[in-house]
Amino acid sequence: MINYFSLENRYFKNQNADSKDVFWICVESPTSEEIIKLTNQYKMPSDFITAILDNAETSRSEELGQVQFERPALLLLQYPYAMTSPSGYLQITTFPFSVIITPDKKIITVTNHKPVFIQEVLTHEYPRNDMSNSMNLLLQLIWQLSLSYNHYLQLIRTQSDKLEGELQVATENNQLYQIMDIQKSLIYIEAATSANLKTLTKLNQTEILNTSHAYKIHLHDVLVETTQALTSSQIQLKIVNQMTQNFSAIVSNNLNNVMKILTSLTIVLTIPTIIGGLYGMNVKLPLAERSDAFFWIFILTAIICIGVIRYLKKKHLL
Repeated sequence: MINYFSLENRYFKNQNADSKDVFWICVESPTSEEIIKLTNQYKMPSDFITAILDNAETSRSEELGQVQFERPALLLLQYPYAMTSPSGYLQITTFPFSVIITPDKKIITVTNHKPVFIQEVLTHEYPRNDMSNSMNLLLQLIWQLSLSYNHYLQLIRTQSDKLEGELQVATENNQLYQIMDIQKSLIYIEAATSANLKTLTKLNQTEILNTSHAYKIHLHDVLVETTQALTSSQIQLKIVNQMTQNFSAIVSNNLNNVMKILTSLTIVLTIPTIIGGLYGMNVKLPLAERSDAFFWIFILTAIICIGVIRYLKKKHLL
């Protein structure tokens, strides 16, 4: 699907076709016919668009070193995407995102999904600065993309803190499945932000795009935000890995506590059974001839059980 956007009162307006006012062409899940149309119209290699069809495509740039933009240039980044894992928990994966700058300074974005950060750019007021609309849009896109990584990292951090509290009483595998999903998410994010940072650093070194002071400032902010996401993902991954190492010990200790309590309760419940078994024998026993023997045997059994319970608690066995 191809959408054409122009500006109207500082907000994006969807147009029916390409025109002079259109400077953003937003392509989502393109068909083979749309790929052929775009490559022919803007005279670009087809892999500029088809790269997003490969979910394993890594970040890279092409044709950014031109002295003048005589050919389309590609900036391929990776963006985070929230999904539900097979085990039923939140998992963050990454997908490729193509940004193509045409010689007439139009921006073509291509994705195979509907990223949240693109909706952020579409629905918010377009900022004013001394940059052209195209360069301003490029910065807004990569800025929102960088922010989305830190947003998802905050969600993962919240999940990890909640999970850490649940591990104190964990005896099942559910927490282990959730830890696995968090680890996978952090691995994806770390790899993607690391690759994005290298590509954005190359973009920062492109002389033809560094003509605006506002561009330099905003791109620097993007690099700082991406570096922060990378560092945060590395720290969180180390924490989760440590949590995984402690998980087995915690579960084992919790099971030992449960078995300790059950064993102590078994000892306590065995006392009435033994006494009842003795007085069930057809032999002479103390109190056996009394009419109130049951009452006194019950009292004696209760006293012994209470004494054993207090002893076990004192020894921290119950």
